[in-house]
Amino acid sequence: MAKPAATYQELHIQSDLSELADVRTFVVSQAEEFGFSEDVVFQISLAVDEACSNLIRHAYKLDASNRITVRIATKESQFIVSIFDAAISFDPTQLKSPDMNDYFSKFRHGGLGVHIIKRVMDDIKYIPANTKHPLNELRLTKRLVA
Repeated sequence: MAKPAATYQELHIQSDLSELADVRTFVVSQAEEFGFSEDVVFQISLAVDEACSNLIRHAYKLDASNRITVRIATKESQFIVSIFDAAISFDPTQLKSPDMNDYFSKFRHGGLGVHIIKRVMDDIKYIPANTKHPLNELRLTKRLVA
């Protein structure tokens, strides 16, 4: 018997911080429907929010004329969030995690988004744009544990 193909839903937003509420609502509804606990739904939503916020602030420099696509695909026990952008390529998986003792001793704030994403998601993959795929893709995967 053939396994069911992956299904997906997409949300297209402008690169504007005001759009993050729609992203969170979209992710929460899809993650709840997939069967994650409330805590895991919050973690996934936070990770996607951080990734989109970083794109809007740093890659697009708050220029709302740019677009971001958030695609949620489900396949078997995998919940896969792909975030597509046309900004200059930046691979967040290459960032080292901060020394948290140093971070707190210097009373820093902000700058933990990638660290949070790495902590809460099971897999993170960055695929830069190329001749076959014109958009960068950050793929975040969370597995549903029975």
